[in-house]
Amino acid sequence: MARRSVLAALFVAGTLVSGVTALQGIQPNDEGLMLQAVERIAHGQVPYRDFWWFYPPGQPYLLAGLRELAGPSLLPWRIVRVLADATVALLAFALAARAAGPRLSLAAWAVAILAMAYPSGPHPFPVALALCLGALLAFERRPALAGVLVGAAAAWRIEFALVAATGILVARSPGGRRFALAAVGAATVLYAPVVLAAGLGPSWDLLVDYPLTDFRAYQALPFPLSYDGPLNTSSPGGFARDSLEPLALFYLPAVLVAGLAAAAVALARRPLAPWLVATGVFALGALAYVLVRTDLFHTAPLAVLVAVLGAWALADEPRRRLRGVPAALAGLALLYAAAEGLDRRWLVLREDTVALDLPVADGVRVPARRAAELEQVIARLPARGPIYVATRRADLVTSGHPLLYVLAGRPNPTRYDIPAPGVVTSASVQREIVRDLERTRTPTVVRWTDRVTAAPEPNAAGRSSGVRLLDDYLARAYRPVGRAGSFRLLERRAP
Repeated sequence: MARRSVLAALFVAGTLVSGVTALQGIQPNDEGLMLQAVERIAHGQVPYRDFWWFYPPGQPYLLAGLRELAGPSLLPWRIVRVLADATVALLAFALAARAAGPRLSLAAWAVAILAMAYPSGPHPFPVALALCLGALLAFERRPALAGVLVGAAAAWRIEFALVAATGILVARSPGGRRFALAAVGAATVLYAPVVLAAGLGPSWDLLVDYPLTDFRAYQALPFPLSYDGPLNTSSPGGFARDSLEPLALFYLPAVLVAGLAAAAVALARRPLAPWLVATGVFALGALAYVLVRTDLFHTAPLAVLVAVLGAWALADEPRRRLRGVPAALAGLALLYAAAEGLDRRWLVLREDTVALDLPVADGVRVPARRAAELEQVIARLPARGPIYVATRRADLVTSGHPLLYVLAGRPNPTRYDIPAPGVVTSASVQREIVRDLERTRTPTVVRWTDRVTAAPEPNAAGRSSGVRLLDDYLARAYRPVGRAGSFRLLERRAP
């Protein structure tokens, strides 16, 4: 009973830590992509067939089901995210408790919930991470249950499920066959309806081929080693005010990688129990997830695994100076991650925001300037009809604003909500978009000219494709009729 009370208290605490800022901010690109997919599914469209989508189907279908209950809203994904964050942290605590005492397990919980709470977003990884951590806890005693959890995780993040399955099978725990059959069965049940509706070819191209061939070229970022951000060295106060947070955030991936290596060295001297092997392999998958695109949105899974492995290393290490160095380094990584996470929580809580006055916002708050821009541009849209949201330029795209479709409650006449570089910057896709705009006689185009849409990135996305067919078409077929901040309104010219 006491253990259940502790777990319940930690879950409630986790929801509070994550939920206290759940209504803060919007993400024009990532949030827009997910919620626009939800809207399309709610109107009968199928991913991979009717619209361009390269994520697994679990998250948009889950949110589409919630949309049927609550209607269009920015709230459901936030509730799902808060619950997923709290669940991940709770499972990290339970996993750490396999080989660590209450204090170190609580430290692992704290690092995990702070890492998961910011930055938030409708990304599918928190649900997948929770399912995989549950499988790591269950596979030795209940292999079939673990298999179902991993198979379900594949519907949210394929690579998370594959790495978790690899770790569990490499651990050679009894029940491996039951685990594998359950995992394949669960994944098949969840994928079959969508793949059968969309077709095997289109599903394979977007779920497997695109992530393996094009995604890394257009999304990979160099590992952060040389800081070039703001650095105020005029005084200790100026450094703390202007430089400490961006500096700490910049080096978080490096600290986590060092913490993982230190924990691995410390734990390598102990007997390799199945749960240790499986969790270690899964931690390598979390490392790969960071290395694919080393940015703020990809560090949380590695932080969670470093928290668990670091707690085990500290609990297992004898108190001898030389042999205790790796464990001590892992402990320092945990302290760094916790302090950095607390600082981020404090910064978000201090943000000056106002409620976004749009029907679907449901209390979500944004900076006053952003709220004014969005409310103005949506108020100036025609009463009905589709709109198309374009970026600053068609030949170089690093971000977009598909959330505008959701906020305005308007359909996109094309099948491309995702401003994926290498896709929307290609000649064939731009020709397709032009045909769709012509076919539907789309009356209004909103052009988002913020610099983030064409930001310089050290990868293929940051280089011009040289294709500006869409830009040329918009200049011929539409005329400017107004602006609201970084948004430009274009109206179709009279024939």
